[in-house]
Amino acid sequence: MKDTDVEMYKKHFKNNDLLGSLFDYDIVSLTKEECIFKFEVSPKHFNPNGTLHGGALFSVMDSCQGAFMHYTLEDIYQYAVTGTATIKYLKPLTKGEIFMRTTLKEKIKRKLILSTVATDEKNEKVATLEEIWIAIRRQN
Repeated sequence: MKDTDVEMYKKHFKNNDLLGSLFDYDIVSLTKEECIFKFEVSPKHFNPNGTLHGGALFSVMDSCQGAFMHYTLEDIYQYAVTGTATIKYLKPLTKGEIFMRTTLKEKIKRKLILSTVATDEKNEKVATLEEIWIAIRRQN
């Protein structure tokens, strides 16, 4: 795929990711092997305890998986949906940039297991997310 196609896809995804766009992430890179997002922790995403709300972090990590999934999805499928999600929060966050890297862990027919690792500016893990996606065939 040409670089211009990747840039067009990234723009299209961000414009149509209505929930995820509330968190103002950047798609740093996107290939058939991985997707990398950058997200700036902001007080507007804090919970009442003054730390990043887990739902905000989950939403951006889920968007990172969605961008990767739909970019790499085979043409016989129209789209994919999340079947299950397991997130592990490893430390509270109050500031800084978070980097997320999504990769394909396993593919079993139309079931795809994706893994996302979120790290802080010190490259320390702050959360992990594993989701099972189900690819939906195109209707003829």
